[in-house]
Amino acid sequence: MKRLKLNQGLSYTTKGFSCIKGAPFDAEDDLAEKLLGTGRFEEISEPALDTDLEAKEISADDIGRMKKDELIALAEKYGINIEDCRNNDERAERIQGFLGLSSFAKMGLEN
Repeated sequence: MKRLKLNQGLSYTTKGFSCIKGAPFDAEDDLAEKLLGTGRFEEISEPALDTDLEAKEISADDIGRMKKDELIALAEKYGINIEDCRNNDERAERIQGFLGLSSFAKMGLEN
């Protein structure tokens, strides 16, 4: 597991993965090598967060049903920046993405 962040572009999306500029995230070694190979990412020395436990205890649907205060608390627990999110749907999507629970099938279909 490696800790990376996007340095070039505002966001980056590929099959099964999405991130925004400057927001640290954890990636499995094989994905991390592919992302680093693009030249748009850098490895950072912050320790990787253990999101596996949370992802097993909570589902994307659970996050989608959370109220604002619950979403804020969950984001703070994992150091997820949700300040620029305008509503609970955006907050939930950001958290789901960080925890690897996003439904990437609908990504790219929304305008």
